[in-house]
Amino acid sequence: MKAIILNVGNEVLEGRVINTNGAFLSTNLLKLGITPTRITTIGDDYFALQTEVKTFLTSDNDILITTGGLGPTHDDFTKEVLFATLGLEMVIHDQAKALLDDYFGEKYAQCNLKQAYFPKEAIIIANKLGTADGCIVEKDNKIFIVLVGPPFEMNPMVIDTVIPYLSSKTTNQMLIKEYIVMGLGESTIEELLQPLYHEYSLVSIAPYASLGKIRYQITANLTNQEQFTDACIAFTRLLADSIISSENEEIEEKVVQELRRLHWKISFSESCTGGMLAAKIVNVSGASDVFSESLITYSNQAKSKYLHVSSKTLANFGAVSEETVREMVLGLSALTQSEVCIAVSGIAGPSGGTPTKPVGLVYYAIKINDEIIINHYLFKGGREQIRTRACLRILFDTYQKIKAV
Repeated sequence: MKAIILNVGNEVLEGRVINTNGAFLSTNLLKLGITPTRITTIGDDYFALQTEVKTFLTSDNDILITTGGLGPTHDDFTKEVLFATLGLEMVIHDQAKALLDDYFGEKYAQCNLKQAYFPKEAIIIANKLGTADGCIVEKDNKIFIVLVGPPFEMNPMVIDTVIPYLSSKTTNQMLIKEYIVMGLGESTIEELLQPLYHEYSLVSIAPYASLGKIRYQITANLTNQEQFTDACIAFTRLLADSIISSENEEIEEKVVQELRRLHWKISFSESCTGGMLAAKIVNVSGASDVFSESLITYSNQAKSKYLHVSSKTLANFGAVSEETVREMVLGLSALTQSEVCIAVSGIAGPSGGTPTKPVGLVYYAIKINDEIIINHYLFKGGREQIRTRACLRILFDTYQKIKAV
């Protein structure tokens, strides 16, 4: 089966909203053995949308998935254009109306009622996080899937309804396993994987690099089950120390899991990262079980005031130094009594660098009970990239240490 993904909305076309829907949908379609042939973005343009629908109808594609244009405003008309082009009348759909009533209660704006209109033959895709439901319609041996635009609403709709529905329509599903790898560069891993590429030629091993991590996807046809299994085993053995998850988990989730297992607390003292480390941990469900407290000791005065970093250390070695982060983490440990304490200080740029301490230099100390590990890296990129890379590296090193306890 083949599919076209059509993203609708001026905000997406003009770059005011980053379009992650195409990537999310494509990835999940491929897992089902469905090939995405085209991803298109158009604005809130009635005739452009109509043209795209007509083009799909005359193509050899089987599935059209639209995202966006399901809101209550006058420029939200994806359903209206699609179903008018298909010659299907829309009526108030009982299920969609009930979901709308549950969301708002007894009274809501009349314009919201348009979100309850669907063809009577439509399968409603419930939106548990918003007011706009989606739907699935089959007509003339083609499948039309209508979804909302915001990813945080759309993704659960796809997982809960669309994937199970499409799974029943295809027999060409793929074997897919994903691994999140950290701590090694893509080129280094590429060298390590060369023997696997030759030995498991019927299996695809593809990297998808992003900031601070690489997602590897191992894929094969169902008919190559044995080679797929062997390739997965070989991959995990080869990169065992660098694989943080086979369930698409983030490094902060893994750190929280390990801390909960050990019944330990974690605290932070952050300078250049400015609270980003703490924010990553807090973003994980269950963080309240493990997160003690955090300080943003950005200035030298704050480092001395709260962590008792000596003025002599700061004068002799500077804020970005092994000596300073050591005193920072010791001060943090004395203050919080957490089993895991982390201190970080660096130069995020774009200014502030020197020949001996360039932009991107970050020192950090990890204290686990009585052991202190101090490290430093020269991270590349802009200010935000340097801060993010530093956080991910620190969390990775922390995870590597505590998972062995």
